[in-house]
Amino acid sequence: MKRRDFLRNAGLGLAGLAARPYVHGPWFQGRASRETDIVIFGGGAGGLCAGIQAARQGAEVVVLEPSPWVGGMLTAAGVSALDGNKYGAGGGLVHEFREALADHYGSIDALFTGWISLYCYEPHVGHGILKEMIAPLDTLTVLRGVEATGYERVGPRERRIRVTEADPAYGPPVCTDADQTITCSVFVDATEYGDGLKLAGIPYRLGRESQAQTGEEAAPETPDKEMQDLTYAATLVKQPGAEALPVSALDREHFDFFQCSTKLDCPNPDEKLLGHTVHSWERFITYAELPNNKVLLNWPHHANDFPSPVAMFEDRYYRRRHLAAAKQHTMQFVRYMQTELGHSEWQLATDEYPTADNLPPIPYIRESRRLVNDHVMKQSDVVPDGDNPRAPVIEDSIAVGDYFLDHHHSKHHLPPDCRLDEDFPDNEPFQVSPNVFFPENGDDSFLVGEKSIAVTHIVNGCTRLQPVVMLMGQAIGAIAAHAVSDGSAPADVPVPRVQESLLDAGCQLYIMYDVPTGHDLFRPVQNLALQGVLRADDPTRLHPDQPMPAEWAVKWATRAGMPDAVTTNETTDSLTQEDVSGRLAEALPMDYGSSSISRGAFVTALNSLTQ
Repeated sequence: MKRRDFLRNAGLGLAGLAARPYVHGPWFQGRASRETDIVIFGGGAGGLCAGIQAARQGAEVVVLEPSPWVGGMLTAAGVSALDGNKYGAGGGLVHEFREALADHYGSIDALFTGWISLYCYEPHVGHGILKEMIAPLDTLTVLRGVEATGYERVGPRERRIRVTEADPAYGPPVCTDADQTITCSVFVDATEYGDGLKLAGIPYRLGRESQAQTGEEAAPETPDKEMQDLTYAATLVKQPGAEALPVSALDREHFDFFQCSTKLDCPNPDEKLLGHTVHSWERFITYAELPNNKVLLNWPHHANDFPSPVAMFEDRYYRRRHLAAAKQHTMQFVRYMQTELGHSEWQLATDEYPTADNLPPIPYIRESRRLVNDHVMKQSDVVPDGDNPRAPVIEDSIAVGDYFLDHHHSKHHLPPDCRLDEDFPDNEPFQVSPNVFFPENGDDSFLVGEKSIAVTHIVNGCTRLQPVVMLMGQAIGAIAAHAVSDGSAPADVPVPRVQESLLDAGCQLYIMYDVPTGHDLFRPVQNLALQGVLRADDPTRLHPDQPMPAEWAVKWATRAGMPDAVTTNETTDSLTQEDVSGRLAEALPMDYGSSSISRGAFVTALNSLTQ
C-alpha cells in the first residue's frame, strides 16, 4: 500500500498533513493494518533525522514518538545547548538546524550565550524548526503519543509492528483491540531507552563492561550495572522580584544534598573531598545561559542529575515511579536555588513546554540499552595513537564526533572511600562505522540508533551527544532508504553509496573544522580522506590560504599514488611551482612561479587527479 492510501484510509488526507505535519492522539481509525517502507520507533534527535533523510531519498516513513514533542534531547528533554561537533564538524542536518537557529536569533554568534556551548537556544524555538523541516516531506508521517508494543517477523524482510497509545507517565502501555499494525521492510529502534531492542529480542547490554570483555584499560576489572545518570532538565527565566516556590519539610530534608553545587552554600569546599570544582554563582548561572534571559538547568555537581538504575529500563512500572522521583528532585533543586541560595528571581519558564508542570516532556537519558555485536566501538576507536590529532581513521565512516568522554555519575561526588572513580583518557575527533547499527542475530530488517548503538559504556560518553546522534541518525536514514530501493537488507547496502548520499547532504565523514559543508574544498577534502590520502596523523584544520608545507605535499602525493609528483627534498619549506612535476603541476589552477602554492590549491589539484 502506498503512503497516499495509508493516509486516506487512516482518515488523514494529504491536505490535512500539510497543515498539520504530524498527528497526536487517537489515530486508530479506518483499517486495522497499514504498510510503509520504514518504521522508526522514536522521534528524538536520531530518529527524526533518520526519518528526514530517508524521506528526502524517497522512502515512505512512519515515525512513532511516545511523547508530545519530536526532537528528543534537542527539544523535548530541554537540553538546548549543542555539545560538540563545532564549526565544520557539524554538517548535514546538524548544519541545517544550526543555520535555522542563527536565522531565528539573527546570527550564529547570537547562539553563544552560555559558556558550555557555542549553540544555545530556547527549546520551543528548536521544536518549531524541526516541525518546519518535517513539513515539506509528504512521504514522512510522524505520529505522536504512540509506541511500538509488538514486533513480528512475517517474511524475509517484512516486519509487523503493533502500535499502541503511549502512557504519558512512562508506564507500560495498555494494549487493546483498537491497536493497529504497520508492516514495513525496515525497522529502526531510535528510542531513548532502547525499548525496540528488547521488543525484537535483540541482544543488548546494560551497565559497564570489564577490562577482560573489551580490552579497555579504563574499564573496571569486573562488569557491573553502573550507568550514567539521567537528568530532568528545566528551563528557567529571570523574573526580578518573583517569589520563591513554597518549600515543604520533605524538600528541606534534601537540601543538604545540594550543598557545594556552588560556592554560595559550601561549608567545606575541599575539591579533593568533593570530587569536583566548586564554581561561583555567576559561573553556575551562565553555564548554559539561553537567549531571552533564560537558562538551561543541567548542572553536573550536586544538582539535578539523578541515578539511572537498570530496573528503570527493564520494568516500566518502576520507570514511571523513578522518573516521577527525578522530577521531584529537579524541583527540589529549583526551590533550593530560590531559597537557600537566595535567587528567587529564577523561575520555571511557562512558555516553553506543552506540560502542566512546565518541565520538559521527557528526561535527558544519557545511556540506555546498548546493542551487542562483534563490532562494538571501544576506547581505542576514539582515542588517538601517540601524538596524532585524531582517532584512528576508518574507511567506512558514516558520521563523526569530537566531544570528550563525558560521564555523569552522582557517585563521582561521594566521599573518596565510596566514590565511583572513572579515569578516562583524552579522546579526539573520531569516526563512526555503520557496523554499530546492525544486530547479528539474523534479523536483516533491524537498525538501532540514538544511545543504543554498539558502543561500550566508556565510548557512550562521546557518542551520546546531540550532534553525533543526529549525524548517525541521518546515516541510518540513508542506509534504510537505499535498502528499500534495492530490496536488500540494510547491512548489505554498499557503504560507498551511503557515503555519497551523506556527502551530497553535506555531512562530514572526516573532520576538518575550517572546511565545512558549502566550502569549495568540502568535497575534495572528504574525497581525499575516503581514499586514504588524509589520515589520522593529519591536522584537523587545513588553513586553505596558507602556504602548503612541502612535508605534507610529499606525504599526500605518495599516499595518492604519485610519489614522484613532488620533487623537493626540503620538507621544512613551503611548496613552490618548481617542486611539483607532471600531471600534478598541470592540475594546479595557475603557475605560481617562485611563490608558495596554497594548501587549498594543492588539495584541489590532488583531488582532481584521484577521481
